[in-house]
Amino acid sequence: MSSPTELATLVRAAIPRLYAFAYVMCGARDEAFVHVREALRGLDRDALLAAEKPGDVLLGKLARGIEESLGRKADHSFVILDNLLRSEETQPIDPLKPPIEGDLARVPVLLWELKRTCLASVLGALPPGVRVSFVVTDLFGFPPAAAAELLGIKESAFRVRLTRARRRLEDYLAPRCGHIDRHNPCYCEGRLNLALETDFVKLPPHTADVPAAAYNDEPEHRDIAELYRTLPPVQPTPEQHDALVTIAVGDDAVPT
Repeated sequence: MSSPTELATLVRAAIPRLYAFAYVMCGARDEAFVHVREALRGLDRDALLAAEKPGDVLLGKLARGIEESLGRKADHSFVILDNLLRSEETQPIDPLKPPIEGDLARVPVLLWELKRTCLASVLGALPPGVRVSFVVTDLFGFPPAAAAELLGIKESAFRVRLTRARRRLEDYLAPRCGHIDRHNPCYCEGRLNLALETDFVKLPPHTADVPAAAYNDEPEHRDIAELYRTLPPVQPTPEQHDALVTIAVGDDAVPT
């Protein structure tokens, strides 16, 4: 019989990884919470605690659930993303514009949020099955054979998806993104005003997952996967974290 305390401890440790995965798959914090919440419902507790790698069991359940819920179509197209962020000339950052409102400490936070939101939205232009292949292998480090097993598909099919994801991301980002080439036309400072006007980016609910370093304090990343791996994992609020543990454990007591 599984112990509620043991299960709660396991789930609490797994949630940051699960939430970060869900965020890059859907590109929104609230949606990430919902996906993780659904993955933690109805767990086979004894089987989970007996598993060699229970964290991977949870990640596989989450990944398959997200892919199923998102269906076969991309969230949006690359054209829509271009129209949203690149429809006007670059603009200097307006320090008086909401939500900055003269608080310059908010600018680096918003630039980090724009970088993460933009790159997650680029992933959103890939069909979910293609997207999850890139995320599982190039961001979360699963070799193709293990990734295919995690997703419950054949390795040959997984490799086709992964190749397609890498090619489409390269084709889109390589000629546009300033993090890949400083001479490219799209860079975060020049797009922040437009991103705020269109509600593409907002102040995050907390800054615990915002690095102290500047968002562009790195060399160019010619490797697309490497660029994505530099993104700090998005994390839930403490309240969301506790709520997810409670959902996983159910009515049993949860340690704090």
